[in-house]
Amino acid sequence: MLVMIIFYMKALVFHGINQIDLEDRDEPDDPKETEVIVRTAYCGICGSDLTALRTGNYVPNTVIGHECSGRVVRVGNKVTKVRLGDRVVCSSIVPCGSCSYCLNGRPELCENAMMIGISVDGGMADLVKVPEKAIFTIPEGLDLLTASLAEPLAIVLHSINIASSPLGKTVLVQGAGPIGLLEELALNHAGASKIMITDISSRRLSLAKDLLPSVDIVNPISDNVFSYIERITNGNGVDLIFDTTGSSKAIESDFTLVKRGGKIIIVGIPEEISGADFFTTVLNEISIYGSYEGYNEMPTALTLLSNPEIPWRKIITSVLTIDSAVRDGFMKLLREPAEGKVSVSLGGDI
Repeated sequence: MLVMIIFYMKALVFHGINQIDLEDRDEPDDPKETEVIVRTAYCGICGSDLTALRTGNYVPNTVIGHECSGRVVRVGNKVTKVRLGDRVVCSSIVPCGSCSYCLNGRPELCENAMMIGISVDGGMADLVKVPEKAIFTIPEGLDLLTASLAEPLAIVLHSINIASSPLGKTVLVQGAGPIGLLEELALNHAGASKIMITDISSRRLSLAKDLLPSVDIVNPISDNVFSYIERITNGNGVDLIFDTTGSSKAIESDFTLVKRGGKIIIVGIPEEISGADFFTTVLNEISIYGSYEGYNEMPTALTLLSNPEIPWRKIITSVLTIDSAVRDGFMKLLREPAEGKVSVSLGGDI
């Protein structure tokens, strides 16, 4: 008599607006030829995950999570990039590799991209199955928790590449959430001469100052950001603005804060339509850029995270169990977005 044994795993599953549940799910099927199964160590909660819980814009019944690290436990028979036991991270985007954007070196604009933890099952589970092209090997000496910052740091590096070199530039980072905190450290490493960061959370601003003592912190609730920047820059304005807030109000203020000929890079995705001051844009020849994924920057992100002189690990302010992640992670951040990065431990330091 044939007996079928089904193995289950814990997973956090997105179902719609304000609906995310801890469930027992079947473990992934056998990997196809170029697929890899990873035992998840850590997975970060992304601002996009919180947006999905507010708007419902992820595919329902999908295991959430795309900022994950872990170990390879199974591979397809044509996988060549990794081996069993390798420590790896996943990218959030899986480009097709064959559309015109992929062929021209722009995989972040892929017409046929899969999105891990968004359109297909992601890393908030004991196991995740992903295509080999979504896997990047963690350098020796870099721990699994810090490595889970690779995907958001790659997004930050992509935004900096879009802006061109910040060397010697005066820079404003709007928003001191996890992306903004990564942005300030990456900009400092890239040689920005002056960095200012804004947020309405005093806790996040304190963390920004702790990470980079030279940064100027500004709270728009208590300070006039325009007057502050006027004073700091002697009336010139900032060369570059990286807006990570996803706030229409913050984005609309960018046009008066950037200098003539300056650049605004929108990194955070606003949930509402934002007004744009094209009168000022034209007269001051301001350049506005959108910045999305950072697939090409994943290897560089892992190399930078291995730099012991940069306090990346301090950005992670909470590590939760999967059992407490909904209450103390997702729902708490929806009510009070005042932490740095919140990560969920699944396998931990496996």
